[in-house]
Amino acid sequence: MNEQIAKIFNAMAFILEGLNVPFKPRAYAKAAEAILALDKNVEEIFKTEGLVGLKQISSIGQNLAEHIEEIIKTGRLKEYEILKKKLPVDIEELSSIEGLGPKKVKILYDKLKIKNRAGLTKAISGHKIAKLEHFGAQSEANIQRGLKFLKTNTSRVPLGYILPLAREIEQKLSQVSGVKKVVIAGSIRRWQETIGDIDILAISDQPKKIMATFVNLPEVQSVLNYGSTRSSVRLKINMDADLRVVEPKSFGAALQYRKKFIPRSA
Repeated sequence: MNEQIAKIFNAMAFILEGLNVPFKPRAYAKAAEAILALDKNVEEIFKTEGLVGLKQISSIGQNLAEHIEEIIKTGRLKEYEILKKKLPVDIEELSSIEGLGPKKVKILYDKLKIKNRAGLTKAISGHKIAKLEHFGAQSEANIQRGLKFLKTNTSRVPLGYILPLAREIEQKLSQVSGVKKVVIAGSIRRWQETIGDIDILAISDQPKKIMATFVNLPEVQSVLNYGSTRSSVRLKINMDADLRVVEPKSFGAALQYRKKFIPRSA
């Protein structure tokens, strides 16, 4: 149930961001993160403690607690169903493509009625995206490269398999001296069903320390790139993991950035 609720809240955050609604996207994203971090099932919390218990969860207020109650009781959320009609796209498909954030997905739908990867591929073949405001030829090329990557990268694994490992790495990095914040980003944070790699973002006063810890984790098989603010490793499970340290003012934007093509230098 926790996974289902988090997936709905993350989707709502994506749509609201695309609709340029202030404040709410972050509220839903934070609520999703809090629910995923729980040791207990929210359904059990509600059964034993009701709405009062749900409001004890970090980032959950009255409105979100009532949303959770509705999902628990009906398996659906009316507000989410309404939102989906305002941006009727396949969020999971489009959000996994490098360079496509909520606002650009909204533009693509409004201007070209693109709802999924198939529609995106067709628009690129006709060079329609390059002509749009806020895109251009370079954006179209980046999106095309993202699509190509997804087609050729078949080494994706179920979220449930990789999530515990990602959380373990997140926990280890959060304990490094100088670290202010560490979060799992990318496709795991968006709660996609299959994962191609692990993306982690951090804020730290001493980035060299967290980088050194990251590349020397026992889960690491080899180091692909070792920089002062960006590093990449190949894990023993044959999956890549990337760590990026950013300034506090850039953290929110970086969290929305799908990093498949971060340059291999720092």
